[in-house]
Amino acid sequence: MNKQKFGFVLLACLLSSGAAFADDHHDGAEGMQHMHEGGMPPMFGQFDKNNDGRISRDEAREGADRMFTETDTNKDGFISKEEMQAHHKAMREKHMGMMQEKWKAADKDGDGALSRAEVEAGNMPMLARNFDKLDKNKDGKLTPDEIRDGMPKHPKH
Repeated sequence: MNKQKFGFVLLACLLSSGAAFADDHHDGAEGMQHMHEGGMPPMFGQFDKNNDGRISRDEAREGADRMFTETDTNKDGFISKEEMQAHHKAMREKHMGMMQEKWKAADKDGDGALSRAEVEAGNMPMLARNFDKLDKNKDGKLTPDEIRDGMPKHPKH
């Protein structure tokens, strides 16, 4: 496979692997979602350097090269299964940290749960859309457990 084709295969894998980043380590809030708000995979923003809402061929090449360099930790010019797993774990942890911070910022009363008003004020449209379905005990608040239980389960890789 030539370098250009490999780059695009890598890009496609990385952009479509948002589920791998969120995985089954759902410890908070929007991290339960496998896509960021607006339906974009977590990696999209890292490739869309000019923030125009789309990825050009040049941005794709640059992003794939950057991701390859970051993932190839031993710098041997290859990405091993272990390096890919370690990269996904690091990305999951980074993503979860960001999502936990978003949850904490939205939880204005500090009770560890989010009311509908907190979800809406926290700009969490995916949670807002699914609020009633996720609020299993119908107490008007979402807990991390309710969100975790309400999300589709994905098999481990």
